[in-house]
Amino acid sequence: MNFSENPIIVFYEVTRACLLTCKHCRASAQKKRNPLELNLDEIEKLAKDLSKFNNPKPMVIITGGDPLMREDIFQILDIFNKENFSLSISFSGTKLATPEKLDLISKKVKNVAISIDGSNEKIHDNFRNVNGTFKTSIEILNYLQGKVNLQVNTTVGKHNLMDLPNILRLVQSFNIKTWDLFFIVPTGRATSELSLNSDEIIQVMSWLYYVQSSMDFRIKVTEAPFYNRVKMEGPKDNGEIFNYLMKNSDIKMIKKMLPVTKDSKNLGVTDGRGTIFISHIGEIQPTGFLPIIAGNVRKDNIVDVYIKSPVFRDLKDPYLLKGKCGKCNFREICGGSRARAFAIYGDYLQEDPACPF
Repeated sequence: MNFSENPIIVFYEVTRACLLTCKHCRASAQKKRNPLELNLDEIEKLAKDLSKFNNPKPMVIITGGDPLMREDIFQILDIFNKENFSLSISFSGTKLATPEKLDLISKKVKNVAISIDGSNEKIHDNFRNVNGTFKTSIEILNYLQGKVNLQVNTTVGKHNLMDLPNILRLVQSFNIKTWDLFFIVPTGRATSELSLNSDEIIQVMSWLYYVQSSMDFRIKVTEAPFYNRVKMEGPKDNGEIFNYLMKNSDIKMIKKMLPVTKDSKNLGVTDGRGTIFISHIGEIQPTGFLPIIAGNVRKDNIVDVYIKSPVFRDLKDPYLLKGKCGKCNFREICGGSRARAFAIYGDYLQEDPACPF
């Protein structure tokens, strides 16, 4: 695969409506749907346009807000299934996720992602700003066991840094395929005060290296591509936080070569390089965390936008990067979070301020 021409993942935000008011929400989700959301005819055109990317087709992830806030969500899933996409969905831990809906979802998608941001109600519900979401999320994961591939999403920050070993134990109790850890980008409702500093990040990354080396499920990170460098160079086996995380986790210090997702030109995945995002009103962005609009699916060809637009062309060229990211020998496989660079400096080509190297 060539990331210059083909994304590996397409995120489609079907709505920004959500019953939760999470502290980190990049979409600043609201209770009511936007009347300008793409309708079914427009979504059908979007699916057909996405089919024009080269094979293998990208994975389509249906996200929000909360996709279950759309009454026509199952028709939307059918539209993408008709075009033979590998389909995933991420929705909120609310009472909208009834057993009847969960049964139907499990028949229409390959993967379901549910967020767990703490090992208990106090941490998780405080972060999500609605009581009961922890309990409901656990019930959803239990209900879907064996019915669909499961992914747990965890936003890593000051709120749960020392709770990570407990979250790991909870994650291990489910038969999941992937644990995706999101490193906060200060956009939407998220603030820098929630984020880990670079020293904390490298210690968490080093711990994750050993978690991935010890577990059967896949570890994925979002907005922290420097984890690729940790995979290749090995972990930093020191630091108070690292020692705490290792001491409180039932994992061994096994060192092995961990897989790195990259294309035929040795480019790793980062914002706009292997990824594309469509907002609820059709805006085409590199990711949901990088709110730069390169076009709109209502009037633009999404394949052309991904291949030819100046924003996407810039993001796919590691030799345009500035600061320490531009000088780094790992700029091709990593390249830093372009979303975080934009959020902090207003320049998506600047260095990633969270990079621990």
